[in-house]
Amino acid sequence: WHLWQTKEKSNPGLPTDLQERCYNAFTSEEPTVSKLQEDVVSQLSSIGLNPQEEVLMGSGYRIDAIVEVNGKIVGVEVDGPSHFIGEGRSPTGSTILKRRQVCSVDGIELVSV
Repeated sequence: WHLWQTKEKSNPGLPTDLQERCYNAFTSEEPTVSKLQEDVVSQLSSIGLNPQEEVLMGSGYRIDAIVEVNGKIVGVEVDGPSHFIGEGRSPTGSTILKRRQVCSVDGIELVSV
């Protein structure tokens, strides 16, 4: 809700201390790095993109890797099976929300691999 209010540039209406507690709760979980993510980051490094791993964005979301391509910052999300519904390729609601929020609030493009 707060991210949506921030995106819309309206008054979030939450007391500052509650905003801080919510943000801290949202960002406190330690990231887990999969073997697939390690492999993707290794390949990005091998082609000279020098990825930054597990970058905490201002929105509170963590991006698996951030690279610079032709002067543009691009987020790379390594989306394994847990990011999709069932056996298909339809992303889960939380994956859709993250993609939307990072693009609109943090202002960077995300690429899903």
